[in-house]
Amino acid sequence: MLKVASFFSGIGGFDLGLERAGMEVVFQCERDSFCQKVLKKHWPNVKLMGDINDVTIDKVPNAEVWCGGFPCQDVSLANQGKRKGLEGDRSGLFYKYAQLIDQRRPEWVLIENVPGLLNSNNGNDFRVVLQTLDELGYGLAWRILDAKYFGTPQRRRRVYIVASYRSGRAAEVLFEQGPIAIAPRQGLGQREIISAGSGAGFISSNIYSIQHAGIGRKASAGPQAKGYRNDGETYTLDSRGSSDAICQTDAPFGIRETAGVSSGMDGSRYRTLGNAVAVPVIEWIGRRMVNIISQ
Repeated sequence: MLKVASFFSGIGGFDLGLERAGMEVVFQCERDSFCQKVLKKHWPNVKLMGDINDVTIDKVPNAEVWCGGFPCQDVSLANQGKRKGLEGDRSGLFYKYAQLIDQRRPEWVLIENVPGLLNSNNGNDFRVVLQTLDELGYGLAWRILDAKYFGTPQRRRRVYIVASYRSGRAAEVLFEQGPIAIAPRQGLGQREIISAGSGAGFISSNIYSIQHAGIGRKASAGPQAKGYRNDGETYTLDSRGSSDAICQTDAPFGIRETAGVSSGMDGSRYRTLGNAVAVPVIEWIGRRMVNIISQ
């Protein structure tokens, strides 16, 4: 069984997805106190450290797979005009992550970030990420994947980087050969597209996110035009807490009624959900890794 060291763990999206793919999480690193409580609840026996700046390589257990989405705030398009890129204090933590990778050289490295990484600093920040991993001996592949094509009712486009040490297997993980699964219409789940025959039926979405900040706004309002969509898809959850409800279509309006969450937890809950990776996407990547390794 592949072992996983998780960095910038958040509430464990990477960890859960890779566990579902058949891996074992042996290390977590997350400095946010609320996220730490979530991690300790679900992984009570896994070693957990705080700030990555305090991590030394001798404190990281051996693991074939290292994963982590270093902070995106300094490269995100949501911060137009304020993006500091990898020179920022938050996104700049990539360098510490790379330093630890250099000292251990795990077999696989997985990175997730916002698409804004691709053009931050006129593309130079993404070049730095790729060049750094390349110089450490990794074969690289990257691809933008959207959570709405993996059975979720939410649009969440993210760039995923897979790095395999001294091999070209990363491309086999992120790029399919043969049939692929897509959602032919937003919010209707997915089916397999094949060269002959027919694919499986659709599974309609039954969970929606309703975002208070944009209810009533038109789509032409731009990035802040968030709200309920009657095609079953929602815009990306806002980590700043503007989402008002996540509920089943036949449930009463309001997340507190459907989830039993107290109002005092709303801020932390929405922030961590907004920053989290999409578990179904990570599970898909993880299963492909396991299949390739076992060949």
